[in-house]
Amino acid sequence: MGMDVSKKTLDCHLFVQQKTLSVVSNDVKGFRAINRWLKKEVKNLNGLLVVMEYTGIYTYQVERFLEKQKIKFVKRPALDIKRSLGMVRGKSDKIDAKFISKYGWMRKEELQPMCVLSDTQLELQQLMSHRDKLVADHASYQSKLKELTTQMGKKINKLMVASMKEVMKMLTEQINETEKAIKELIKSDESLQVNYKLACSVMGIGFATAVHLLIATENFTRFSNVRKLICYCGVAPFEHSSGTSIKGKVRVSHLANKKLKSLLTMAAISAIQHDPELKAKYEQKIKEGKAKMCVINIIRAKLIERVFAVIKKQKPYELRLAA
Repeated sequence: MGMDVSKKTLDCHLFVQQKTLSVVSNDVKGFRAINRWLKKEVKNLNGLLVVMEYTGIYTYQVERFLEKQKIKFVKRPALDIKRSLGMVRGKSDKIDAKFISKYGWMRKEELQPMCVLSDTQLELQQLMSHRDKLVADHASYQSKLKELTTQMGKKINKLMVASMKEVMKMLTEQINETEKAIKELIKSDESLQVNYKLACSVMGIGFATAVHLLIATENFTRFSNVRKLICYCGVAPFEHSSGTSIKGKVRVSHLANKKLKSLLTMAAISAIQHDPELKAKYEQKIKEGKAKMCVINIIRAKLIERVFAVIKKQKPYELRLAA
């Protein structure tokens, strides 16, 4: 069964029966309606697999409902569904419940049922989201203060400046407290702690990037191979073309985790500065005439490959000197 999940509503489609249940509420009332509908349409719920897109917190209650009813489910990246069905990357084709159910039927032999996220992983998501909002607010105040100082000079209102600085100080304290709480939470889970340290062993990967990787990959259980993770992070290039008449530049898809992509860009720049091997690779590609961002994209992909490798081997990365 394909399930299209949004903030307020759910749409369901049974592929074999070709039956649809449209626009039920994403709450207990809606779940009861789905349960009644399934009991009517499906003879054996033990053989049912519900397929959903990753939509963040919107699937939280749905997953718990399915778990309670002992109905198997799996979540897949929207990109994977689109590519499997031959949709063009880069276009905003809506993936509805019918499309998702078709994808599930086509891939039924390889899709593995998932477990509901642990309370620790859910708490980690919430804390990191809160931390990112605090960081964004701090950056906004900092930018505004700099702009006002530049434009107004000595005529800037002193009370306003003092107030903005006080808010920035408070935000900094809250950021530090939240990051401390995140680190303590990771320490409380042995598997998260091990994988966090392994990810950080890769030059360029710091606190924020490592934590976001833990969240996005569900502690490195979500992606079966590194190529899928690279694709999800928006680092793998795709050619935008149609038949033989329309050709476009090779570019990375906009349908990706933009936060991770941004963090990996900063990680790549740091790695180029401190990792002799990657610095040599960067300089070589630049000499060959490659565009700067194209080379940084290569470095981003290399970092993901390294992180994926250390997690798989469960051994820290060993820095190598350039030849």
